[in-house]
Amino acid sequence: MNRGTMFKESMALTFGFLRANKLRSVLSVLGITIGIFCIVSILTATHSLEQNIRANVDKLGDKIVYVQKWPWGFGGSYNWWEYLNRPEASIAEYKRLSNEADRSLVKDVAFFFEFGNNKVKSPLQEVSDVGITAIKGDFFKINQWELASGRTFNDMELAKGKNAAIVGYSLALSLYNGQNPEGKSVLINGNKVNIIGVLAKQGNAIGGPQYDDIMVLPAVFAQKFAKPNTQGVKSSIVINGHKNVALKSLDFEIKRIMRSIRKLRPKDKDNFAINKLTMISDQLNQTFGMIDIAALIIGGFSLLVGGFGIANIMFVSVKERTSIIGLQKALGAKRNFIMSQFLFEAVILCIAGALIGILFVFALGTLASHFTSFKIYFSSTIFMLGVAISIVIGLIAGISPALLAARMDPVEALRK
Repeated sequence: MNRGTMFKESMALTFGFLRANKLRSVLSVLGITIGIFCIVSILTATHSLEQNIRANVDKLGDKIVYVQKWPWGFGGSYNWWEYLNRPEASIAEYKRLSNEADRSLVKDVAFFFEFGNNKVKSPLQEVSDVGITAIKGDFFKINQWELASGRTFNDMELAKGKNAAIVGYSLALSLYNGQNPEGKSVLINGNKVNIIGVLAKQGNAIGGPQYDDIMVLPAVFAQKFAKPNTQGVKSSIVINGHKNVALKSLDFEIKRIMRSIRKLRPKDKDNFAINKLTMISDQLNQTFGMIDIAALIIGGFSLLVGGFGIANIMFVSVKERTSIIGLQKALGAKRNFIMSQFLFEAVILCIAGALIGILFVFALGTLASHFTSFKIYFSSTIFMLGVAISIVIGLIAGISPALLAARMDPVEALRK
């Protein structure tokens, strides 16, 4: 019997036995299904989280640099007391950076400060505890925020501090009961402002603050309500470098000017933080790598249980088919042919369990993408990994029962 014929015969016998024991087959794949579901679902979730974060970072570009009081922390030790007495970024520093920076390195510069606990009132609704982002310079060029309607501030509105405002998507709906508020006016802390635009909906995007419930104002006008470098106000200077510029060169240029502005001596430490969007991307590989390892460990326990279940079922199957094995051997069946039947059976059960688990992940992921703003990214590599793991589990679980069956004495087997 050649290998092709042996394979066909083994597969035919395997499927025949599986059909004859449908309930046992279904119960056998349950443990594998749970294990593969755990592994694939967690890997898919972390992959989706990573892709969503990277999409938000890539949308802005990798040459975005923030000058701020606090450095961004990504776990580990964070010596906050060292940064507590640092000054916030100021408008004067923004102007110096904008004027003195090498324009072959720096493309756009902007300043913004944020503060909360504001009251916004329209003729229809009143909303409390609204956050305000006050901007100056090339803020919208750098951040590339999309508008659902209207326009951004013009140069005169920014320079003169006109009472114009751009409203976050959710706040706009709340103020006018779902109507578009563009062209209408509201009161911010008792001061009238005209709404010139509405930000596009951001939803629960990953990778930064959310802006669906804020108001954006010119910095000059917003200083009626809050001043930079005062308690509760967070200030930042944001710089966008040219695409062909090395981030290291941009970092050096900003540090040179900031140290000069703050009159730091050569031995003095920086009293400002230079935060880069690339810091988020650099941290992703380590963070998600650890999560993936955790996923494999969690799923591994389920697969271990499922593997033992498959092995037990295969031992039961060997015992039930002892007389059939003896008959096959008496008719000249070789050990490889006997082994292949049980190995194929174990592998097929495991593959079936893996496919069911992957199908559940796909279904739940599709529902999550449809009913939430979090986008699920499916990966064929992750799915193939799940199938590959199940095949390995099947081979490991089936090898011992297969060897037991192959080594049976045909005479003894026929007597049972």
